[in-house]
Amino acid sequence: MKLKLLNRLFVTQAIIIIYFFLVPSQLMAQILVDKNKGNHNNTKTGFMDGNLAATVYHNFGEVADWLNAPRRSGVWPKGSGHTYVDGVAIIVQAETQDPNGNVIHPLETNYYEFTRNDPATGVTYGWYALPGYDNPFNSNPARSDDPDTWPVTWPDRLSDWDGLWNGFFGKGIKNADLETFFVFDDNEDREYLLNNNFHPDDDDPDRGGLGMQVRTRGFQWSQVLAEDVIFWFYEITNMSTTDYQKTLFAQYIDWGIGGHDNSSNNAGDYNELLDISYAWSTVPFGSPGHWSPVGLAAYAFLESPGIDDDRIDNDSDGLTDEKRTNEAKVFISDPNQDPFLLDPFQDTTKFKKFYGYSWRPHWDADENANWKNFFDANKNGKWDKGEPLNNDVGTDGIGPFDEGYTGPDADSTEGDGRPEQGEPNFGILDKDESDQLGLTGFKIFATHTYELQNDEQNWQALSGLPAPHGQRLIGVNLANFFSSYLFHMWGRNTYSGVMGSQQETGETQRFSMALIFGIDQSDVFRRKKTVQQIYNANYRFAKPPDKPTIKVIPGDRRVTLYWDDRAEFTFDAFFQKYNFEGYKIYRSTEFAFLEDKIITDAFGKPTFRKPIAQFDLVDGVKGLFPINVNGAMYNLGTDSGLKHSFIDSTVQNGQTYYYAVVAYDQGLVTQTIEGKTEGIPPAETPSIIKKDINGNIKTDINTAVVTPRAPAAGFIAPEIKNFFASGPGTGNVSVTVLDPDSIKNLHTYRLEFEDSTKYHNNPFPYYSLIDYTEGDTLIYLRQIKSNNEQTKVIEGLSLDILSPTDVIIDRDKTEWKSGNSNYIVQVGFDSRFAPAYNGKRIDYPADFEVQFTEPGQGDISFPAGNFSVPIQSNIIVKNTTDDIAHSQFIFRDENNNELFDDGDAIFIVVGDSAGKPAEKWSNTRISWSMTLVKDTTLAEKDQLPPQAGDVYKIATKKPFRTGEYFEFISSGEGFNRVKAKSDMDKIAVVPNPYVGAASWEPLSNTVGRGQRRIYFIHLPNQATIRIYTMSGKLVKTLEHNSTISDGQEPWNLVSKDGMDIAYGIYIYHVEAPGIGEKIGRFAIIK
Repeated sequence: MKLKLLNRLFVTQAIIIIYFFLVPSQLMAQILVDKNKGNHNNTKTGFMDGNLAATVYHNFGEVADWLNAPRRSGVWPKGSGHTYVDGVAIIVQAETQDPNGNVIHPLETNYYEFTRNDPATGVTYGWYALPGYDNPFNSNPARSDDPDTWPVTWPDRLSDWDGLWNGFFGKGIKNADLETFFVFDDNEDREYLLNNNFHPDDDDPDRGGLGMQVRTRGFQWSQVLAEDVIFWFYEITNMSTTDYQKTLFAQYIDWGIGGHDNSSNNAGDYNELLDISYAWSTVPFGSPGHWSPVGLAAYAFLESPGIDDDRIDNDSDGLTDEKRTNEAKVFISDPNQDPFLLDPFQDTTKFKKFYGYSWRPHWDADENANWKNFFDANKNGKWDKGEPLNNDVGTDGIGPFDEGYTGPDADSTEGDGRPEQGEPNFGILDKDESDQLGLTGFKIFATHTYELQNDEQNWQALSGLPAPHGQRLIGVNLANFFSSYLFHMWGRNTYSGVMGSQQETGETQRFSMALIFGIDQSDVFRRKKTVQQIYNANYRFAKPPDKPTIKVIPGDRRVTLYWDDRAEFTFDAFFQKYNFEGYKIYRSTEFAFLEDKIITDAFGKPTFRKPIAQFDLVDGVKGLFPINVNGAMYNLGTDSGLKHSFIDSTVQNGQTYYYAVVAYDQGLVTQTIEGKTEGIPPAETPSIIKKDINGNIKTDINTAVVTPRAPAAGFIAPEIKNFFASGPGTGNVSVTVLDPDSIKNLHTYRLEFEDSTKYHNNPFPYYSLIDYTEGDTLIYLRQIKSNNEQTKVIEGLSLDILSPTDVIIDRDKTEWKSGNSNYIVQVGFDSRFAPAYNGKRIDYPADFEVQFTEPGQGDISFPAGNFSVPIQSNIIVKNTTDDIAHSQFIFRDENNNELFDDGDAIFIVVGDSAGKPAEKWSNTRISWSMTLVKDTTLAEKDQLPPQAGDVYKIATKKPFRTGEYFEFISSGEGFNRVKAKSDMDKIAVVPNPYVGAASWEPLSNTVGRGQRRIYFIHLPNQATIRIYTMSGKLVKTLEHNSTISDGQEPWNLVSKDGMDIAYGIYIYHVEAPGIGEKIGRFAIIK
């Protein structure tokens, strides 16, 4: 369905980017026909959890499943266990005849109840997955964020796709934060084959059903404006030889708003303007669990099949019979030669209203004229390396800025100036090149009014559904039908004739929907507008930076996190730039991070999460992003500088914490010609932690689960010692132990700097880190990027480099070193002489001492060209940084008395490189000036001019330079038996007493309490714990065997007999061989 909601690219809030399926995608042009057939043995179940909307799904097309996964069926928000959908089924139905001339209407679907089933096996007559689209040794369908779910080779792709994601957007492209992909067909529908002798495929008499194959994808984005949505996209192909003149696609939705126990209290309606069906609960609490508030859920209709041969403008865009499969052959530059303008069935007024532009030169098969050729910068008529390709990326869909790009397409289609299948905004990748029927029928009804096993009843219902209109039904177990009808689906023989060449399949049509959740009707409607804009932009959306890979180390009342920098090198293909901005760290005591989402919008809806730490580039992009999301504004940071580690010291031992390190981009702000500020909010990488029905946790590369704990008795922490600095730089270097287990014992490290500038004034020099013990260069010539640089973590260490970004006077250290003069000293650059010296000025990074002598005993000044002559002085200038005893200087002796006194100035002179004296005026550079001025607040008799022997120090802030280094020695963690014996006194049980439950116990996925747990702490790394009743009966024996950094042992309060222990007081006895014993007690209170 095509709705022209907005012609603008950027519209505040609603457009958020709307580059949902980001262009580069080489898919369709390289799809291989897969003639394998579906089988019920290929069934797998997955869980979509890429944003706040989450649901179980099956690889035969069913979305949500109350019967088999009651707490994972249409969940919102993710992690809450609050369910809204009992089940969704995709339906394809067609009219045909059996060999006896009987008109039949096979309905293909698969659902957890009331379907047609094989009477002998119970197998549903309907959809089942094809083999080969997932890892046979993994229980999940393929999903983009988990390579363990991918097959070794994809059945529908060439071998160069092996090991890469089979993405909608192209080979290896994962533009959605989460994408799932599977293929199913109706081969297991044997009913009409057995009962009616109907064989859809003349060349394959064993094929069942209608011969339909469905390529299915689910998409999710974690961006704030799309975080409550799951998109489902279906590509349905007639694999048979049968022509179906009358076909329909439909979707059945069984709502369960507020949980299945509450589903009889549901209500629903339809909004015609937005093409959305929505449902809500008539009671304020969900069940089971008596939770609130209960939100709304909705299904939005997006894409429908199209008809390309009926001479009707089905989608009201001014074009008739657009095709997505035709080939570009002729470039039309003359409007008088364009068949479109000459065709009376086309409408140029509608075209301009729909697309926002009038006729323009285009290729014949690019009917809506939106494919964009490469930019020919040098006007030589061909694409040259470095010129923007725009849409002309070739059939593989990958351009030079895409990950995995290895060079131009082998078929020479990249930069050939002609649109090809597989390129953005053309053919299969341009939804507007399809004359879509739209949503033709919709109905709300009570569940079981129609049951999916009665094909004839459903044909009458689905092919005759009333046109979409407002329908309200209240207080029932609610269901919906969406339908798009009627259209042809040619078999492969007829389709070959239509296409003019032999085809391996019949006709293909498409169907897409979006499942939306919200807190109320207005929230859902706002989401639908965003969804529609995403669809209108050919499923394109902003891509956040890549996920950083993190490591988390538990410690004593602390958790240390560190991560890599891969996110910082993410190229945004849409904006054609690197727009990474920073990192945010989230911490929660539940796996979905819901407790962090406390920043609300103007409607009171939680919108943004509050991080515990944030680090961003020093680039001026900071503060609140100017485009609000319903009143809530995104925090871009404070120009703090990037870090790649964080120590959380606000944690409690024994409590389980969930962490996520997300990277975010800058977003986009633009001004319209009317002066209105519009833009795209920043996008964050998703933070996914999976928790199955048994409570098992699986983290992503940027998420972690950790429990801080005390170290074992006798533990000696690693340390850094013998720290030595060599060099004049005024910055500072500190070393932090982040991963104690990785610290090497008695290794010598050196951080060395290198600066290629002549005057050592580069604020961003390079550094290398060398392990001198092993002769290994760990970091080689990496450039400092800010004044607060943090190295990556290597061998458990991280170095913080604080370096001045400007060479300036250090006012705190510039002072009289000796003497009693009360003259005011002005240091910097005396503006009185700027016209003479500005062109030669340099802020030279060195410290100087100006020593006053008796008259005539000082150095002779440097001649400044025609401005001055050498002058005898009463000062000697010493460069203490470069160890130059007599530095050159220009003397501006304003009173001509050869004394540096009131009103005079000197300018320090350097040659054409650091430490080199000036030989002539042409290669002289002028640096810091020093001016003496009497303090006018003092009487003349109280003035104290400098005297012989007085010394004034000029100090500067200096970047690190070549030859400068910092050296230190690491000492690894260890064990001390004497300390271990004394630490035995620290052994304890927490919490003590244990009262019913502890805060650190994980929440259960199901109704009822979760696992009970206490901890024994400060144990030696090897110890036996025996737990007794007060009467001396042994309850449980625990063996603690751990590293020396782990002195904690959990107990689930289950006895050796497998029974939960009773409330009361218990005795524990800890025995550590060779160290000692500890006896204590703890209480379990009801």
